[in-house]
Amino acid sequence: VLVKSSKAIPVMIMGTIIGGKVYSALEYFSTILIAAGISLFASRGSSKVSSKLAAPNTGLGYGLCFLNLILDGFTNAAQETVHNRHPQTSSLHTMCYMNLWCGIYYGVYLFGPMGLLGLRSNLGMDCIGFCLRHHRAALHVALFCLCGAWGQLFIFETIKTFGALANTLITTTRKFFNILISVLINGNPLLAEQWAAVALVFSGLFLHSVMKRRPKSKSA
Repeated sequence: VLVKSSKAIPVMIMGTIIGGKVYSALEYFSTILIAAGISLFASRGSSKVSSKLAAPNTGLGYGLCFLNLILDGFTNAAQETVHNRHPQTSSLHTMCYMNLWCGIYYGVYLFGPMGLLGLRSNLGMDCIGFCLRHHRAALHVALFCLCGAWGQLFIFETIKTFGALANTLITTTRKFFNILISVLINGNPLLAEQWAAVALVFSGLFLHSVMKRRPKSKSA
């Protein structure tokens, strides 16, 4: 939970390193408020589960989470930098080439020489065989891919139009509002800590809305 909600922070840091963007202290502060609020809200009451899952390989888990944050921040910042340096590049171009390279990487992994030589199970053929045997599962996979592609249209357009930080805040706070709306509809009472988390998130969003009315961050 903490990793997902803190995604905006490495995006800002990588944006400064790669794209030369300059963020104010207030922007960093508001982002930290949002990350802290979502972490507190979503992790409340899950300490027993998290302790069981994290106990065996805590160091490895934290290391992988840290690596995920760095790579995620780099990817978002790099996409924004490409659009800034090459304004003629549309969001569809970025989406096309990103998925092209992902397809190549996944193709090598799923149908690569290790599987063909029998050094390990051929995951790609196993997946195809499973879908051929279970047509309903194949339909669900196809619908999942179509929904993912439809969602990517909005994600890449948001990065091009509003920047990587705005896209990260939207995707992060979306999960928070999903949980909050679900809790309110089902009539589940919120704990005092969760109401404090709600206040943190809305305070951070309010500060970001105030910052939007100021001059945009400059590039070095």
